[in-house]
Amino acid sequence: MTASDNKESQLAKAAISLMEKHGISPTPEHYAVWFFYASGENTALVREIEHVIEHNISFSKETLGYLYNKFVLAASNTGQKTVDEAAENAQRTLTEMLKIATGLTGETSNYNKSLDVYMHQIGKSIDHPDVRAIFKDLMATTAQFKERSESIGQKLEESTKEIDTLRKELEKVTHASQRDFLTGVYNRKTFEQMFDEQMALVKEEKKEMCLLMLDIDHFKRFNDTFGHLLGDEVLKIVAHSLMNMLKGRDVVARFGGEEFIVILPETGLEGAMRVAEIIRSNIASKELKQRNTGENYGTITVSIGVARLRPESDTLPSLIKRADEALYRSKHDGRNRVTKEG
Repeated sequence: MTASDNKESQLAKAAISLMEKHGISPTPEHYAVWFFYASGENTALVREIEHVIEHNISFSKETLGYLYNKFVLAASNTGQKTVDEAAENAQRTLTEMLKIATGLTGETSNYNKSLDVYMHQIGKSIDHPDVRAIFKDLMATTAQFKERSESIGQKLEESTKEIDTLRKELEKVTHASQRDFLTGVYNRKTFEQMFDEQMALVKEEKKEMCLLMLDIDHFKRFNDTFGHLLGDEVLKIVAHSLMNMLKGRDVVARFGGEEFIVILPETGLEGAMRVAEIIRSNIASKELKQRNTGENYGTITVSIGVARLRPESDTLPSLIKRADEALYRSKHDGRNRVTKEG
C-alpha cells in the first residue's frame, strides 16, 4: 500500500467514525462532507463544521445538504466523482483491514514449518543424549506461538467487527448512491443502467414493456406560493405513492425536476394505461395539509404519458421521446390525465 493509499484509508475510517459520533446517516453526500473535513484540506468547510459543532447546531439533512453543495460539490468537477471517490476510499479501508486476518495464516504456516523441523530432528535423534533439549526447544516454540496466536486472535476479532461495520456502511453508501437524495427513488443514472438490463430481458423473453413519463402539475406554483420546502414535500409524496403502488420488477426513478419515469416490464400498452390511471387517481385523491395548523394547500395532480417499447428499433432516447410527447398532450389537454403514444 502506498503512502497515499494509507492516508486515504485513514481518512475513510475517520470520516465513518465522525458520522457515527454525530449520528449522521451514511449517504454518499454525507460521507463526502466528512471525508473532506477529516482531510483538513478545505479550510472553509472545516471552519463551517466547527462553527456548527461549537453552537450545538443539529447536523440535519438541510445543514448537511448545504455543506455538501457549497463546499464539496463546488470543489469537484462533478458530484458523481465525489461519490465514487468516497466509495473507493471505503473499499480501500476494507482491504487494509482484511490483511490482518490474512496474517493469521502466515503465523500458522511458520509454526508448522518449525514443528516439521523439530519432528525430523526427533526422528533422527531419539537416542541422542540431547533429545531433552530438543523437546525443550519445541515446547518453547509452542509457547511462543500460543502467545502470538492469542494476540493475533484478539486482533482478528477486533478487525472482523470493524470490517463488518465498514462493510455495512459501504453497502449503505452503495445503496444511497443509486437513489435520488430527496425522494428515495432511483436516480437517473441508475435508471439508465436498469433500463439496459430490462431491455435485454425483453429481447430474451420476447415480452412487452412500457414506459411512463409523469410530471407534477403546476409544480412551480407550489414553490412560488408556499416555498421550496413544501415543494420538496410534494415531490416526496408523489415518489412514495409511486413506490407503494409499483412492485416487483417495476422501476421508479426521478428523471429531473418534477418529472418521474417508470418502467413497467411484462406490460402491454393497454395494461400500462390502466396502471397509469390508477397512479393518477391515487395521487389526485391526496390533500396536502399543514401538520400543525391543518391548513389545506389543495390537491396534487399529475399528467402522464405512456409509450410501448419497440424492441426491434427502440433505444432509450426514442422511447422517452414518444412517452414525453404523450405527456405533453396530457398537459395540453388540461392536465391531470393519462395519454398514450399516438
